[in-house]
Amino acid sequence: MLYIYGATAHAKTAVDVAEDLAIEIGGLIDKSLLIEDVFDYEVQLHHQVKDAEEDFFVAVKNPGLRERIVSENADWNFQTLIHPKAYVSKRAEIGEGTIILPGASIAPDVQIGNHCIIAGSAVIESNTIIEDFVNIGPNVSVGANVLVGRGSEIKANTRIEDEETIPKESVIA
Repeated sequence: MLYIYGATAHAKTAVDVAEDLAIEIGGLIDKSLLIEDVFDYEVQLHHQVKDAEEDFFVAVKNPGLRERIVSENADWNFQTLIHPKAYVSKRAEIGEGTIILPGASIAPDVQIGNHCIIAGSAVIESNTIIEDFVNIGPNVSVGANVLVGRGSEIKANTRIEDEETIPKESVIA
C-alpha cells in the first residue's frame, strides 16, 4: 500500500505514475486542511504507520522541504516510481524515493540519488551522477560525465554540457 506525502501538482503526477504501475494507493498526506481528496483518494492530515508493508512517496517539489520531510520520517519505506514509458538502462542505478516520468531516458552507468525528480523527456547521458534531492526539469539534457550536486534544480529546457560539475543547491535555468 502506497501513501503519497503531498496533495498538490507533484502529488497528482505521482498518483498518475503509481496508477500506471498498478500500485495500490492508500491515500495522501498533507498539512493543508483545505484539501480533502485528490482524484478520489482521501487526504489525511497525519498518518500512523500500521504495518511494515506500507510504502511512502514524498511528492513535494521543493528539494529542501522534500529533504526535511524525509529526514523527519526516516523510518518510512520509500517507494521509487519509474513510469513504464521511461527508458532506464539496466546498468543505471536509481535511488529510493525517486520518480522518473514518461519519456525520460537514463543511459548506462548513470547514478541517480534518493528522492530525485526526473521530469518527462529529460535525457541523462552515461557516467553521470545525480546526487540526492535533485530536480531535473522537462526536456533537460544532461551530458556525459556530469555531477549534479545535492538539492540542485535544473529547470526546463536546459542543456548541461559534458564534463560539467553543478555545485550542491544550485538552480540552473
